[in-house]
Amino acid sequence: MKTNKNIFSIVTLCIILFASCESTLEKYPLNYPSTETFLQNENEIKMAIVGIHSPFYLLNDQIPFIIYFDTGSDISAERDHKPEQMYQNTTAGQLSGIWTNMYKSINRCNFILENIERAKDNVSSDKIEHYKAQAKVLRAYCYLLLTSMFGDVPLIDHTLTLEEAYVSREAKSNIVDFIISECDDAAQYLQQTNEPNTMAITKGFAWAVKARTALYNERWSEVVNACEKIMELEGVEYDLELNYGDITMLKGKTSKEIIWAIQYNQDDKSQGIPSRMKSRLAGGYSNKMPVQALVDSYECIDGLSIDKSPLYDPQNPWKNRDPRLNQTIVLPGSIFFGYQFETNKDSVKCWDYNKSPAIRINNLDATHAYASFSGYCWRKYCDSLEYRTDGASSINAIAFRYADILLMYAEAKNELNQLDASAYEAINKVRRRVGMPEITSGKNQQEFRAAVRKERKYELAGEGLRLFDIRRWHIADKLMNGTCYGRVPTGYPTSTPKIDEYGNPDYSNFAEKDKLGTKLGVRFFDPDRDYLSPIPSSEIQANSNLTQNPGY
Repeated sequence: MKTNKNIFSIVTLCIILFASCESTLEKYPLNYPSTETFLQNENEIKMAIVGIHSPFYLLNDQIPFIIYFDTGSDISAERDHKPEQMYQNTTAGQLSGIWTNMYKSINRCNFILENIERAKDNVSSDKIEHYKAQAKVLRAYCYLLLTSMFGDVPLIDHTLTLEEAYVSREAKSNIVDFIISECDDAAQYLQQTNEPNTMAITKGFAWAVKARTALYNERWSEVVNACEKIMELEGVEYDLELNYGDITMLKGKTSKEIIWAIQYNQDDKSQGIPSRMKSRLAGGYSNKMPVQALVDSYECIDGLSIDKSPLYDPQNPWKNRDPRLNQTIVLPGSIFFGYQFETNKDSVKCWDYNKSPAIRINNLDATHAYASFSGYCWRKYCDSLEYRTDGASSINAIAFRYADILLMYAEAKNELNQLDASAYEAINKVRRRVGMPEITSGKNQQEFRAAVRKERKYELAGEGLRLFDIRRWHIADKLMNGTCYGRVPTGYPTSTPKIDEYGNPDYSNFAEKDKLGTKLGVRFFDPDRDYLSPIPSSEIQANSNLTQNPGY
């Protein structure tokens, strides 16, 4: 009995002591920042800005998401999934990851914007405005990605309370207004100096986000306005890289052409673009690959499509072609990471040029069951100078570059019926870089529209923009229905498919289509549904105020 009384007394004393401490002590975590005190100095603000970036490293199968988007388009294939499984499926992990990670970054932006004034005694007002501008532009970029993929989405511009958690979708047009306004407001406080190999948020990045947002929503005057601001800095902060093939390689990390890229370094082992894209002999899996429809799109060096050019020989198909074809795609017969790349099924042996003298070896790229199903590999983002045994990469994933700005400007000027010398010069700068013939003046609006659309395909293939282009041009239902082809398993065709005005091959009447590789399967695209991706089903289940896109 006495023992029980002693225990009761001790417990009572502990309760009294705890209660008294409760009222006098602030209990903040000791091993990480507290939301109650965080952002009290500049170092903490910089840490918070870095935290906004981390969800941008979202990787699908270790591919940065902005590069992965092309697998949902007509120019690329994924060995393990069809596009409709990735971008038209309510339970697709890719869509759920994009949604979750973008809102994670948005929430972090909102926290900074709401709490940065805590640092006003330690950080100048100019610097506070500068950091606020960075958060605004990064938040705008998140909304650009969300609206491009899903259309109407919740517009969250502050930290939500529990009562506000069940948000509804905001009209896309209102979010576009918000993005453009935020970019305009932020640009005045951002640095002009371009630092392509850092996380720096610049005026150019703000204008680029505005330009692409306006482009995707046919707000042509605002496209021109934003692009002109960047173009005014040509030769000072921005310019075309001299060698097109360097842009997506290690050399491109410091190029003036890069406006903003997701940053990686040699210690980042999560960025695995090469391992997913390289050939088997080069140590890759070849499960992200360009397809025949892209290969056949590229013009000959006379500026004519392969079905019209006298320079095209179906039996020697890589000769006399736009140089960007070979700089974007690993073509049969070329050298890749020191090996002869040959996907002709009869070529059971190939050359290994990594040995001196070169030796003949078993050709895994022709015989392995999981070699590239299309017969091609991506050359972009696969640098032979970065031959790492862990399959990782330190090459940055490009979000915006100057050639895209020039092409956006040319497209917008044409759509405004302002087809002047500046529009021709913008597209021809891009073509002159690779030695292709210039687009001659005197084109009507439709002819110039076709030229720009083709140029975007040739210039930007493999960089994650094609999916959004074919959606906004409303041609995806034409390009994404039917069989997706790879190269013929042996030899080459003796005829040529018909190429439409936008550079897209039509195989429906191609005499030798049955010879083409068909392991890539049949694709489906519903024009009444698939121009938007579905809201992830997990989000619909968690929030009863979210409505689904039509048809899903």
